[in-house]
Amino acid sequence: MDFKLTKNEQEFIESFRTFCKKEIAPFAEEADKKKEIPRSHFEKLAQAGYLGLLHEEEYGGQGAGIFLSTLAMEVVSEYCGSTFFSVGASAGLFGLPLKHFGTADQKRKYLPDIISGKKIGSLGITEPDSGSDVSAVSSLARLTSKGKYLLSGQKTYITNAPVADYCLVLARVQDESGQEKGLTHFIVDLHSKGVSRSAAMDKMGLRGSPTGALFLEEVEATEDDILGKLGKGFRQTMQTFNAERLSLSSYSLGVMKACLDESKTFSSTRKSFGKSISQHQGVAFLLAEMYAKLEASKWFTYSVAWEMEESDLQGKGNMSLSGRCAACKLFATTSAREVTNLAVQIHGGAGFMDEYKVSRLYRDVRLGEIGGGTSEIQKLIISKSILKE
Repeated sequence: MDFKLTKNEQEFIESFRTFCKKEIAPFAEEADKKKEIPRSHFEKLAQAGYLGLLHEEEYGGQGAGIFLSTLAMEVVSEYCGSTFFSVGASAGLFGLPLKHFGTADQKRKYLPDIISGKKIGSLGITEPDSGSDVSAVSSLARLTSKGKYLLSGQKTYITNAPVADYCLVLARVQDESGQEKGLTHFIVDLHSKGVSRSAAMDKMGLRGSPTGALFLEEVEATEDDILGKLGKGFRQTMQTFNAERLSLSSYSLGVMKACLDESKTFSSTRKSFGKSISQHQGVAFLLAEMYAKLEASKWFTYSVAWEMEESDLQGKGNMSLSGRCAACKLFATTSAREVTNLAVQIHGGAGFMDEYKVSRLYRDVRLGEIGGGTSEIQKLIISKSILKE
């Protein structure tokens, strides 16, 4: 596999890193305390070319490949996890299903404002009684005699729910006779009649990325609001989850890179027994562990990104890579949790204090093993995949 970038791609990543250092990193701590990222982050990241990386040029995107996007996600995550999650939920979890499954009219209506950062999107899958088991979704869209759908239900733990303009809502569809027509995604304007939402929930980490609940009470929808075809929602969700798992691997790389940098700096300046603690074998070994876990995760993630890009270019989608995406996510997120733990250990008492960055990274990284399917779900997917081979 050739992971080399073109000159233009290298220049983009370098300039994007400089941008994130200047425009994203200085606001990370404040966002954690205020429990919201600056709204301007969406438009600034759009202008920097990040939001539209994987989107088509005719809608304002850059038409870049999955591998370059993976590197860019890694950079954002290194500087602010909350920004990565909120922006990713909008341009990724909402925007990419529209790119892959939406009609031309739907793309023209929604994607330009999402890609430019003027509007914020979200994805509504999880419910109070259904998380990992997507097939257990109970939100209901009933077809009326007038040809409209009435959408009712509750979604919870939804990234951007308190601030989003749109949401892809997964619901069961019933025709006029009450017969089920399968799980279907509906594009819902969250400013519509019948929609209400909770305030941002209090969370362990990623506090700058607002998470909340959505309440739908007979919200009107038409056939034009159906993403793709009726009854195709489950498969659409699975393909979206595969992409999300790769993005969570990228997030893990960014967090591990930040932890290693913070730990190198701290251990080189902190002194104990007359010398910097990095010169003590115990601390040196911890740094070595962190580096090894980061490098192993990096090449696994890059490998899967490359495979997904090749499959995408061939028009095959990503369902054949479900096991690989799950394994990559499992390995990278587990490694990231272990690395943040080592970073706190190196910092000692300072690592337990919120004034040090590793404290926030330790809290933030925990979602990696939960979001996009828990680690236990990943193991089920992996085992099924390898048994099929």
